[in-house]
Amino acid sequence: MTEPHSAIFHHAKAVFFDFDGPICSVFAGYAADGIASDLIALLRQHGTVFRPAVDDETDPMEVLRWTGIHKQDCLLDVENYLVKAEIKAVESAEPTPFAIQVMRRTAEEGRPIAVVSNNSASAVSKYLVRHGIDDIVSFVSGRTHADPSLMKPNPFSLTLAANRLGVSTTEVVLIGDTVTDVEASQAVGAKSIGYANKPEKRDILLQAGADAVIDSMAALL
Repeated sequence: MTEPHSAIFHHAKAVFFDFDGPICSVFAGYAADGIASDLIALLRQHGTVFRPAVDDETDPMEVLRWTGIHKQDCLLDVENYLVKAEIKAVESAEPTPFAIQVMRRTAEEGRPIAVVSNNSASAVSKYLVRHGIDDIVSFVSGRTHADPSLMKPNPFSLTLAANRLGVSTTEVVLIGDTVTDVEASQAVGAKSIGYANKPEKRDILLQAGADAVIDSMAALL
């Protein structure tokens, strides 16, 4: 009997991969909490008063989201700093086991691949080139510069990728490791396979509505 994730994956006309998690651990060698601290320090330089509090946030993406809502005048500076940090981070990012094999197998099957990420497109592209897989990725749909409102769970990046690949969002599957990946997929009728790279994520992703959950990218081989 075919496993649910296998049927979903192989019936998709195009495959979308989230970047941080399913493809690599972006901040393995350049800690995310340190980048978040730098962004908070940058905001303080602008005289920011943190209401509601964000000064103990360890996720740089959440600092960016906060800035977009509460401190628009600092948004460009925060975005630019984060992009530079991400580009540095991918130099030491750790590839997710079996991810490259899955991507190559998908490309060999003739199905287009897009990377759909809340990370900057420039950082994603640098990683793909560094690991020799840029030629098998048809499109990188990264974070819209200085507009965190378009980050997942907003489905904007999925819709953009589907349009570029000439497929309907209902014909694609997104492999992602967060609730926001699942929510973005649901918003446009795409299938989602949750990648539970931590044991506690399995139930979280299933409860969010993921169509299937795997704990290793090898399951897609």
